[in-house]
Amino acid sequence: MNFSVRVVKASLVKELRVWRRNPQKLVLVILLPLMFFVGFSMLMGGVYFGSGVETAVVLNEQNPGVYTDGLLEILGEDDPIPPRLDPIMMDAETADRLFQNGEILLVITIPEGFEDAVANNESVSIHVQVANIHEDLTKNLRMPVIRKLDIFYQSYLLNDSLVDFEMLDLRPFTPPRLAYMAWTISVYSVMFGAIFAAGSAMTQEFEQDTMDELILSNQSPNAIYIGKMFSGVVISFAAIPFLFILSYILFGVWPNGDFLTFMSLAFLLALFSSGIGIIAGAIFRNSVFVVPVAALGAIFYWIVAGGIAPLGLVGATFGTFNEYLPVSNVYRSLIRMFVEGTYTSLIIDLTVISIFAVAFLIISPLIADRLTEVDFGQKLEEVKKRRAKRAQ
Repeated sequence: MNFSVRVVKASLVKELRVWRRNPQKLVLVILLPLMFFVGFSMLMGGVYFGSGVETAVVLNEQNPGVYTDGLLEILGEDDPIPPRLDPIMMDAETADRLFQNGEILLVITIPEGFEDAVANNESVSIHVQVANIHEDLTKNLRMPVIRKLDIFYQSYLLNDSLVDFEMLDLRPFTPPRLAYMAWTISVYSVMFGAIFAAGSAMTQEFEQDTMDELILSNQSPNAIYIGKMFSGVVISFAAIPFLFILSYILFGVWPNGDFLTFMSLAFLLALFSSGIGIIAGAIFRNSVFVVPVAALGAIFYWIVAGGIAPLGLVGATFGTFNEYLPVSNVYRSLIRMFVEGTYTSLIIDLTVISIFAVAFLIISPLIADRLTEVDFGQKLEEVKKRRAKRAQ
């Protein structure tokens, strides 16, 4: 048997031609992440839509001056990205009643003595109340307030006040999590697309009774399986441009960060996921089963590794195991790069992902080749027959 790049290329081209002849499968790879993105945004991102979040501003300062007026003006300015604030001046009693009734989600109270404290470089606290409806909602409503205060510091307090952060390190704005959700949904999209595409490339051989031809051909099955893996990698990126465009339509911003680094992370994750895909295809041998396996597997790790749900929900053992999976490394670098603006763990994360990707590139074809020799459906039927005989 010959193992060559030519066989890998031929297998890859053949699978891409199959996808071109079956556009409905490609539509699934694109539409499922888009539907998931829209549904998740509607479920957790209500604060991003509309003219702005109605915000109660309670002014207890009896002698407002340049600093108090400046802060009020900045609170009312339009933001470059949502959620945007729509400040409404009201007294403390009205604000408290509306907040308790759930009619107002955010209350900002400027205390008495604020003007003198800032003018004399003294400590002063602004009280911010956020309705704790959901952790992400709470987090996202705090961010525009922090952003406004940062702008206030830079505009009014640069020369005559001491602040506990370096002005050069201050980013133009703090990106809300959901405004950059397209990056993390892209990770889900890559995982789902790679597992489904590679798994589907395997199941079609069983469904069309052509697996024996591949095994008996004068070509290395490993090279053929690697070609199927790379077809999964290519197909997995189909939805990403649509996700970015939809993100811009919904939130009005393009994500910050290095796109080349994102593609490096995503490519390695896609290769790792494709390895899982051809193993799943060899086990299930039916594309109908591969779809939910790919979707549930991808969404599970998107929720857990992406930090949407606490690891405590799945146990401490899984939390330890999860730390050494490439999915967690991808999310960690994405969050630090696109949200925190740092690259502190990028080399480590790329190294871990590369190890997993190369390992699955080697072992997945071997495992898939062995699994093709075992008919799991027949084994299940034999188990059922034995149980039926025992029951009689």
